[in-house]
Amino acid sequence: MIFENVREVEISAVNGRVEIEGWENDHAEVSYTVHGEAEVEVERKGGKLIVREEPKKKFLNLFGKSGWAEVRVRVPRKVAVRASTVNGEIKAKNVSFEKVSTVNGRIELEDCNAGEISNVNGRVRAHLAFAKSLKVGSVNGPIEVEIEELEGNAKISTVNGHIRVGLSDFCDATIKAGRVNGAVTFEGIDPENPVIGTGDYEVKVSTVNGDITVELV
Repeated sequence: MIFENVREVEISAVNGRVEIEGWENDHAEVSYTVHGEAEVEVERKGGKLIVREEPKKKFLNLFGKSGWAEVRVRVPRKVAVRASTVNGEIKAKNVSFEKVSTVNGRIELEDCNAGEISNVNGRVRAHLAFAKSLKVGSVNGPIEVEIEELEGNAKISTVNGHIRVGLSDFCDATIKAGRVNGAVTFEGIDPENPVIGTGDYEVKVSTVNGDITVELV
């Protein structure tokens, strides 16, 4: 399915696998493969494209457990995307996210932009080409974030998990790291003065019951 003149995209899935790719074309494209008893709805409201995946409802409005779908979405690279899953995973490349979140799943981002990343009971692994006013949070799961260019403050935190943050020379960052029941390690960064470049932006990293590693990449 092809959609022209899309300005924003919203994707949600239950028991599904979502793959999103940003491309140079001006239109968006949606395809999916259903496994078992599941439904995928694709709807357009003005310039907003909405994609929903969930198991088919059964007796007493309960969801079946066996049905799920693989959803693949391609969008113009500058289109704003919001994506969420429950009991599933999100993989993306070259996508501009306003927010991406999972519960009982994992998030894998490659060469993306993001405003907010959230995860419960899973793993976050993100390579961000650009970040502005970034917020990354996880409960019961590790976080791995690498940022090539930073133009705003960043807050990265987890409860019951380790954090590894990689920052390039293009991130003018002042790093503040705090932990409860864990260790903090700097690699390629002076631990007594953890500043990269001009230090214009604050990168706050915190964890409870986990270690923190911040490295220059």
